[in-house]
Amino acid sequence: MSRQLALLDPASAFPAPEPCDQTVLCWGLGADSTAILLRLLDDPVAHGLRPDLSDLTVITAVTGMEWPDSIDLAERHVLPLLRARRVRYVQIARGGASIARDGIEILSDTRTPTVIHTSGDWSLLKDLQLSGTVPMYGGPRLCSVRAKGEPLDYWFEEHLVGEYRHIIGFEAGEHGRARGDQAFAKVGRRPWYPLINWGWDRPKLLAYLQERLGVAYPKSYCWACPYPVSAGSLPDHMARAKRFPDQIAQAAKLEYVAQALNPLFTLYAGSSLRQELHKAGNTEALDLLAARLDSEPWSVYEVRRVLARGRSQWCKDWHGPRCAACLAAAKTPVRCKACRALPRQSCTKREERCLDHQRKGQAWRAVRRIGVLPRRQAFAALQRFADRPGRSLQHTASAVEEYAFGFDRVVTLERGEGYPSVEQQFVTAPAAVPSKARSGFETVWVEALAQLPAAAGRDGGASAALFTM
Repeated sequence: MSRQLALLDPASAFPAPEPCDQTVLCWGLGADSTAILLRLLDDPVAHGLRPDLSDLTVITAVTGMEWPDSIDLAERHVLPLLRARRVRYVQIARGGASIARDGIEILSDTRTPTVIHTSGDWSLLKDLQLSGTVPMYGGPRLCSVRAKGEPLDYWFEEHLVGEYRHIIGFEAGEHGRARGDQAFAKVGRRPWYPLINWGWDRPKLLAYLQERLGVAYPKSYCWACPYPVSAGSLPDHMARAKRFPDQIAQAAKLEYVAQALNPLFTLYAGSSLRQELHKAGNTEALDLLAARLDSEPWSVYEVRRVLARGRSQWCKDWHGPRCAACLAAAKTPVRCKACRALPRQSCTKREERCLDHQRKGQAWRAVRRIGVLPRRQAFAALQRFADRPGRSLQHTASAVEEYAFGFDRVVTLERGEGYPSVEQQFVTAPAAVPSKARSGFETVWVEALAQLPAAAGRDGGASAALFTM
């Protein structure tokens, strides 16, 4: 097929694979995958399936943060159809923090499903709570990779042998996502993007679901996800938050703890969830958040962070991965154009000129939880620490004036100019995050401190040992 033809008819660039003995549909409970599933159930033969659907497996990766209305609609409208047609439905969850060590948890594997599981033993919510972070609105969707992508890949490798069609709900117009998916080639996997093949964009599939089920089908996403807002769906998101104040209050608490440990950690670019709830008049969710912050135990946290130097452009030009031709000519430093364009270049020959003082590299963080106390007592302990010579208590005002959503911290090491850079602070927050540090952090910390002016690290080195409750 010519490039010109592909541009005229983008859907033809992603032809449906030939039928085979296995077809797997990843059902995320949202409108896209639900529309595909219903069409397969209504006319399996037309879509290369057996009349009895014995060759179709539907699978859901459970994140533990799905909106209640998505679960309710799936249980009321879709599960009865799966039971009636005896379609195999599998629900899985990540087994633990490490997919290699913990594997996955099979929540159900049945042809007569009756419930959508809301969580496994591991959930994205627990993961975010323990790490003191929120999903990032920029860069790759690592939370989706951890909660969905890796568990699904694990199940596929364990349970599928030979060729299989893998159905993914990319809409017409999402050709970039489809091309990205095709880059992840796996033995036997034959990706299929029916909505692109059918030319179905979002309005068309929503109209189909309205006619087929008689309901307005919502988009499926975690209630702490920042992407609906960055995609221009803030009004719809806030309307949903109004209907489910408990879930959005949990998201706001995740954000509050994350922002205490790192002031830059808000769910949305340029705004926080608390601010958006206030603008939307969602006082019920804000009241729930305030009550939880007052009733839960708190701690003082010591947070240390190292921002290492990044790779220099010279290093990226000369020390990246090499193609076979360049490896064969290793005696010369000249790299071919293909090598220079390779993504995710890593350096195997680290030397001083490989690092750039003006480029931010890897970030390292260590969190130490000091005591578990009521909120007022945790603040009193931080205040006593701040009263020592050379220190001061810094208060960041609440994002919503009517609520005690501010932050109190003592900064003992300010981030400097250039890299490496270090920072250290003590802050009060709910006692949700255990003490933890990346392996090798202490070595990186000591090395970074050694590169600072002598006076810069003096108080920071002593204050960690001096702080006691």
